[in-house]
Amino acid sequence: MSEPGTAPAKKGHSAAVHLIVFALVVAAPLLLLVGALLYRSVTLEGEQIRQRIDQVLQALVADLDRDMDRRIAILETLSTSPLLLAEDWPAFYAQAKQGLGSRAYLVLVAANGRQVVNTYVPYGEAPKMTGDPATLQRMKEDPRPVISDLFTSLVVRQPVYNISIPVMRGKELRYVMSLGLLPEDLRELLQSENLPPNWTAAIWDGNGITMARTHDQARFLGVAVPKHLMQLQPDKVVRTTNINGEEALIAVGRSHWSNWTIDVSFPAALVDRQLRDSLLFWGATILLMAGLAVGLAFLFGRALTRPLAAATTAAGALGRGQAFTIADSGIREVNAVGEALRRARHDLEQGSAALRRSEEQLRTAADAAQFGAHEYDVVHDRTVRSPQFLRILGADESDAAATFESGLDFVHPDDRDSTRQRKQQILASAGDHYQLEYRIRRRDGQVRWVMDRGQVLRDDGGKPLRVIGVVLDITEIKEAELRQYLLFDELNHRVKNTLAIVQALAQQTLRTRPDPQQFAEAFSDRLASLARAHSLLTNDSWRGAPLRDIVTTALEAFVDEGRPVEIGGDVVMIPATTTITLSLMLHELATNAAKYGALSVGEGRLSIRWSAVDSSSSTAIDLHWQEDNGPPVSPPKDRGFGSRLLAGSARQLGAAFEVDYAPQGLRCRLRFSVPRV
Repeated sequence: MSEPGTAPAKKGHSAAVHLIVFALVVAAPLLLLVGALLYRSVTLEGEQIRQRIDQVLQALVADLDRDMDRRIAILETLSTSPLLLAEDWPAFYAQAKQGLGSRAYLVLVAANGRQVVNTYVPYGEAPKMTGDPATLQRMKEDPRPVISDLFTSLVVRQPVYNISIPVMRGKELRYVMSLGLLPEDLRELLQSENLPPNWTAAIWDGNGITMARTHDQARFLGVAVPKHLMQLQPDKVVRTTNINGEEALIAVGRSHWSNWTIDVSFPAALVDRQLRDSLLFWGATILLMAGLAVGLAFLFGRALTRPLAAATTAAGALGRGQAFTIADSGIREVNAVGEALRRARHDLEQGSAALRRSEEQLRTAADAAQFGAHEYDVVHDRTVRSPQFLRILGADESDAAATFESGLDFVHPDDRDSTRQRKQQILASAGDHYQLEYRIRRRDGQVRWVMDRGQVLRDDGGKPLRVIGVVLDITEIKEAELRQYLLFDELNHRVKNTLAIVQALAQQTLRTRPDPQQFAEAFSDRLASLARAHSLLTNDSWRGAPLRDIVTTALEAFVDEGRPVEIGGDVVMIPATTTITLSLMLHELATNAAKYGALSVGEGRLSIRWSAVDSSSSTAIDLHWQEDNGPPVSPPKDRGFGSRLLAGSARQLGAAFEVDYAPQGLRCRLRFSVPRV
């Protein structure tokens, strides 16, 4: 019975019932979380597959375009052959046959459609007329390189495709030079990505005819793809049926050189199976956890009833300030409660002093770790900031309190809207903990990065009441990350450019100096010049090099030999993107001067002078190369690699390059602009 004057105690449920309900309540969010995580995992894996499809597609498009670039470069090189100009067809046939090898063949067709040379058959046995009249007609209308669709060759007797360029005489189309290639070359290009067995990549021509596939090449070669695949938008992963009628994730891309299409596909059944397996796993987990929670809660509830009742009596006595005794039980946790009750009075006394010490330690830690605390009263729209928080903001005591909107005044304008939206989402969502990163603008105008971490306290209905959090200054961490990303991107870009330059030097030097010893000497000189240019860049973290150092390094070999070289001009910094190209041009001029010009004789003189004019964003440079007292100079009869290197490098710099073959000595003038470093 209840004591007189008190309300009767509300009849509740047993501890076992409460534990069962508690277990189910705790397990339900966990199960939902497991389901959400499984679904998120499947979704992310699907997104990763889509991203991988797009990456593979872009890589294959780039590989195809690079392969076509290389083939066109081969044709353009052959088009400059003196044997072609002299129309010495037997010799030109032998040269092309030797240069192309066995995987490709060259066809030279006159403007009237007559085949002049065909390296697939012995010389003189070529068909009379071209087997690709469409390319010839396109050349007549627009003399540019043409990539044909798949067609059956007159000599190969199987499907092939041509890469063709026009050979002009003035403004007249004289010949069409074509490189005949087999679809097997395209299949090897597709297989270079080493795709897993369940992935498929294919190439169609402009008519939708299959040219190459990673799987079933013989089965699908020459087969038209379904119309709905030809109508897909480029660079977009969609779910549709493939050429086999099976559902798949498919993305298509277009070649820049031709009207061909590349498609990459992944079976949709594998994605569906992952989702189905996740749902089955989630259902089994729900049944197992629910049964386990109910059973264990019932057993433990009965064992807890008596010890908890005794602990409740002792707690009441402690609250009334009365002495109490409590016996130990067979449950260690309940015994710990009893021990805690026995020491409660002592702990309460010690707790006040410990709380004061803890507050002092927290203030010291906040000052040392540069973080500040804040508390937001959601109901009354009021924020209170700690002194450490105000120091991070560069604010004073007048900014210690603020509303939700005024509290965003310190957020950088570019981040303000997204930060406001994210904080509103945090309050509206069911989550308790949050973490944000955004920029702030201090009172003195300085921009800093901060990390805002905290917890949302809610009522029983899930309505937010308060937000308690801390703000840390992470500016140095952000700046370090940015420097690292920039360094990695720049290094990757420079390595690719350098490898491309080395490849071009090797190919061009081999064409002009077929003798191994001459090739080794010329190629070594140019590599040494390239290495010295790289040394200049690394000395200043790849930001650039002084123009004087570039000129001195390019002419270092000739200055060391005591040759008279005069170098002088304004102080100007050359960016890294220009240093290598300019060094190669100077080295080429110096090499020619040492062989044929002023540096080839003792009394010769060389002067390199420049001037620089700065503007708001760039520097205009006017560089003069002047040779005197050397052998008589006359314009070259043939345009060799050196001339092409100088002209191509000038185009790469966007420079005006003038050459004067004056009898008293070569004069060159190079005018270009560079960004201010």
